[in-house]
Amino acid sequence: VKSLFQLLVLLNISNSNIMSKFEGVLMGMGNPLLDISATVGQDVLDKYDVKLDSAILAEEKHMPVYDDLVKNYNPMFIAGGATQNSIRVAQWMMKQKGQAAFMGCVSDDENGKKLEECATADGVLVHYMKSTTNPTGSCACLIKDGERAL
Repeated sequence: VKSLFQLLVLLNISNSNIMSKFEGVLMGMGNPLLDISATVGQDVLDKYDVKLDSAILAEEKHMPVYDDLVKNYNPMFIAGGATQNSIRVAQWMMKQKGQAAFMGCVSDDENGKKLEECATADGVLVHYMKSTTNPTGSCACLIKDGERAL
């Protein structure tokens, strides 16, 4: 999908009954990310060559961090991405589930399923277009001494 219009057409064709039932007050559309967040030691920051208070785009050398966090650090999984975060906060402020909705694109993979579970648990009505060619976007959040590296 190369444009907002194409996405809206696809969403309308494939699942018109889902979003047409939305009776809330706020809807956002953006790039969802699954945040995988864990408290780690300096050794993990050094291992992946990341600095606290930084946000980087992951390179090949960073890719093992996701499995490392899941296997060794009992991470929190959080529905993320700038727009989805804003929608989640608005939903929390409104206190009544289903008042905020979000749509974007994820993969039909485990991270996509986890992301949908997390956002739905926060009370947000989500509709994700499912890609079979790209993985779900994710962000490793490494927390140390109250500071973070993304």
